Amino acid sequence: MSQFRPPELIESDELLLRPPEPRDAAMLFDEMLGDPETTRYLCFRCHASLDETQTFIDESQRGWQDGTLIRWVLEDKTSGRLTALIELRPRPPRAELGVVISRRGGARRRRAGIYALRKLLKWLLAQPPIFRIYAYCAVDGDAHSSMERLGFTLEAKLINHECRPNLGLLAGDSYLYAMTRPLIAPPVTAAAAWLTEHVEWEPA
Repeated sequence: MSQFRPPELIESDELLLRPPEPRDAAMLFDEMLGDPETTRYLCFRCHASLDETQTFIDESQRGWQDGTLIRWVLEDKTSGRLTALIELRPRPPRAELGVVISRRGGARRRRAGIYALRKLLKWLLAQPPIFRIYAYCAVDGDAHSSMERLGFTLEAKLINHECRPNLGLLAGDSYLYAMTRPLIAPPVTAAAAWLTEHVEWEPA
């Protein structure tokens, strides 16, 4: 069981991030997981039934219990609509991030989602065990266009990185993005300070 425990609820002015619940199945299916365009470049198949989405929610609840798979839905406070899904797989000192954004949300909701995601990323990088957050984006998709706006740096292009079943691809290329924070140097002990001051080191 992971000792890393992010908050279940995160709020911005317009959005609420919370764990998915059974009552969300129909909306998650309609807005994201059962929508061919939204899932086009993902590494799992577009859901064909509500049962698949309910299984996805059950898996999410188990992930919250053991801390190995953290998922939030982004709920519009005004309308109650679900506009995005965020997935976090913490493996300190790193954490993998995944984001699914509804294509039906409109530009305003997408901007609000990016703001909420920035808030989450800032919190994550402030946590003692996390020094690196990374994410993969399909090269031929459009998700990577938002990564640098979120503060990520492009690190690599990975060839034949993951399957894209909704495109009929056994292996597709991905961009690897990451954001990191520097390690803080350990405090200098009295012994180390004495050695630095009194011992002259010569190259071998």
